[in-house]
Amino acid sequence: MYSIKEKALWLYVMLTIISKNLPKIKVSRKYRKFTDPVLGDFAHGIKFAGDPDATTPYNTDAAVGALADAMRATHSGRQINTSKPATTTEKSERKALLQALDENAAYLEIIANKVAVSKGDVNAGYTVVTRVGYEVANKGTLSKITGFIDAGVGWAHAREAKSKKGVEAHIWEGGPTTGKGVPPTSVKRWVTLQRECIFNDIPSNTVFAYHHASVVPVGRKTTSSAIVATAKSLVSKIATLLPVSKSKHPIIDINNGSPYNFGEWRYIVGQ
Repeated sequence: MYSIKEKALWLYVMLTIISKNLPKIKVSRKYRKFTDPVLGDFAHGIKFAGDPDATTPYNTDAAVGALADAMRATHSGRQINTSKPATTTEKSERKALLQALDENAAYLEIIANKVAVSKGDVNAGYTVVTRVGYEVANKGTLSKITGFIDAGVGWAHAREAKSKKGVEAHIWEGGPTTGKGVPPTSVKRWVTLQRECIFNDIPSNTVFAYHHASVVPVGRKTTSSAIVATAKSLVSKIATLLPVSKSKHPIIDINNGSPYNFGEWRYIVGQ
């Protein structure tokens, strides 16, 4: 049996090795270039409350929302005279809001990197960032992110990994739900040839969830009743094997929930 100290040392060594192999997660500050109305919408889309990892931001959601409302109220008030430039008040309110967003972004970077190291998976850290409502700034590694990679008012953009090099299609099911960790009871289905999908018409402050299945065309085998997939293994990959037509296009029935091999549910709060 190993002692507690020996187990702790082993865990420390493993986490150190993992952390050195993971890219550093940075939270994007591109919101600093948003116009005042768009910046206000972005601020209201940030939701730390209820997050399982990012539990204690420097500024609460309510505090950030109040700063955004103050700036937007001042901005709306001067729309009566559109030729009038931004007032000193509006500029100071924008500055205060940006400071609060920046402070929370810095906090979120710390939490996201800790989660990535603890799980040994940078995607886990990326999920923390996008789940709260911010965006990842690591453009060099963005193509490796899976799950929600971007979002805005009423929409969210998701990406999943390919199961097999070459031709494949992707099935997505998604819909609103009552909370994170609770799969939706009613879903819509999308089919794409790329490993990305954009979901629209997501209600504000509503949890939206999706899961995904890859489908890989395989050899064509005709029986007396139907065309079926020829047996073929995919080592350590999850995908549904589907028959192909004579022109080698996958035969997909979007009205049939089987035999698609869906992955885990992923969640995001609508902005």
